[in-house]
Amino acid sequence: MITKYLEQFSKLYEQLDGLIIVNRDGIIEFSAMFNIETKYIENEGFTGKYILDVFPTLNEKTSSHFRVMNSGNPIINERQLLTDITGDTFEFLNSTFPIEIQNEIIGTIEGSVILSINGEPIVRVQKESTHKQSGSNFYHLDDIVTADPAMMEMKEKIRKIAVENSPVLIYGETGTGKELVAQAVHSHSLRSAGPFISQNCSAIPNALLESTLFGTVKGSFTGAENRKGLFELADKGTLFLDEINSMDISIQAKILKAIEEKKIRRIGDEKEKEIDVRIVSAMNENPNKAMEEGAIRKDLYYRLGVIQINLPPLRERHEDIVLLTNQFIQKYNQKMGKRIEGVSEIVKNTFNNYAWPGNVRELKNALEHAMIVATGNTIALHDIPEHVLYTNKEKQKYFTKDTHENQSLTQKVEEYEKEIILEALAASKNITEAANMLQITRQSLQYKIDKYRLK
Repeated sequence: MITKYLEQFSKLYEQLDGLIIVNRDGIIEFSAMFNIETKYIENEGFTGKYILDVFPTLNEKTSSHFRVMNSGNPIINERQLLTDITGDTFEFLNSTFPIEIQNEIIGTIEGSVILSINGEPIVRVQKESTHKQSGSNFYHLDDIVTADPAMMEMKEKIRKIAVENSPVLIYGETGTGKELVAQAVHSHSLRSAGPFISQNCSAIPNALLESTLFGTVKGSFTGAENRKGLFELADKGTLFLDEINSMDISIQAKILKAIEEKKIRRIGDEKEKEIDVRIVSAMNENPNKAMEEGAIRKDLYYRLGVIQINLPPLRERHEDIVLLTNQFIQKYNQKMGKRIEGVSEIVKNTFNNYAWPGNVRELKNALEHAMIVATGNTIALHDIPEHVLYTNKEKQKYFTKDTHENQSLTQKVEEYEKEIILEALAASKNITEAANMLQITRQSLQYKIDKYRLK
């Protein structure tokens, strides 16, 4: 009997942090919860206790268990802030279902994902995702590594909308991870057993895009064969159309017709074929701007954008820069057989001050470069790509014609070196600490201070 509920939880969540079964009287029949110290799910000793005694901040009106028992309706993805009898405060994402035997509710079962413990967010970082080991090649929500509040809300939104069939439109700059999000929507949907077909619309000439999407029949044009299009290949699954704003307007009209009628017709065919496909699309420019410039039909946008997910750029997610940096270092350590422990403090500051126009993809590539050239156990300033050393503002400063038209490359580099040294001195207690931060010897730093007359 419990198996069907566990299957339901597996569709809602990539992993559970807690499971509680409560009988009709509110007594806990089974309880397992994430342990703060051991980091494992354990039976914490609440079995046999009254649920309202275990969570004294609740009452029968606010308890999800009692509400479900009274209404008979499940509660899905409810956010709760609860303090247990040990004094620990948890922020949960809970789903609670009634347990019925012969149409009589005998209790409830609740699965929980912990969002924070005592105010500290739970960040889930995986070396290799378990779902990939089990055979699935698609990303799940656990692959979206973040501590950013806006991104955490986005992940929660994905959990809610994934189980529906409404079209999803993802908007985000290049490199923010739009396909990762699209795959997560598919993986947590009821279509997860079906195909996930992805196509970047800008990668195919418009002359070939129609046949790619809708398929062809033999003889429809020279060299044409009976071939399924992407809509047919994605039947019972998800079709992800990236950069849909790059598509010709005439093809957009045919896509709109296919979505609304749930039918397609191969090129050269007289018959229509019914399709059962969920459309997830993405754009790398503001949708309103794209509509104003005529890059996307308004009627198609409104049809595709029933649910819209906006991905913030990396420059607005400062907490994630360090988090992602550590994840990529861990990944490349395994791939390259290295033991890099992290980045220096000045590299960390450089990363935080850089605009990352290429977003997460650019950060990943910058760290791959650094990991290849690094010789120590910490990534130093000279290991990272040169373009990252200069923010857009700094580029303007060093290459303004009015003030530096007579400066040589050496002079410009020296000016930048002076600024880095001054920043290190300002952030440290003494020259020795500044030298360690810059990863040069104390004598070398003293020489440069004297050379540039910085003190």
